[in-house]
Amino acid sequence: MEQYACNQNKLYGGIKLYKLLIMYHQPEDREAWDDHYYNIHLPLAKQIPLTTSLTINKDLSITPMAGENPYYLIAEMTWNSKEDMVKALQSEEGHASHDDFESFAKDKVTMIGYEVEEVPLPQKGKA
Repeated sequence: MEQYACNQNKLYGGIKLYKLLIMYHQPEDREAWDDHYYNIHLPLAKQIPLTTSLTINKDLSITPMAGENPYYLIAEMTWNSKEDMVKALQSEEGHASHDDFESFAKDKVTMIGYEVEEVPLPQKGKA
């Protein structure tokens, strides 16, 4: 069994990243929402500096949940450090994206910022 040193920087020997998860609730008008999101908001979000990845998760119906999924789309943004995340969100581009976000999704979204450590898994075939 592999052993990993436990310290503040790397608990499991993995890569530490910082993410913002933006969970958009079901819109009243999906067509209008999609038009605004993909043609106005997403181009603004793509300009936020220091962002290393932006992932869009759309078909949430495959999640085995009881009843209808409360989320329509989940976006995930990634940065290499907490400092990069703060600088990015406080940048001119970050403010422009946030201002647009306020105009179309203000009351129908849940956002969570968090630290991630990608834990290395054992190679297949090894116990």
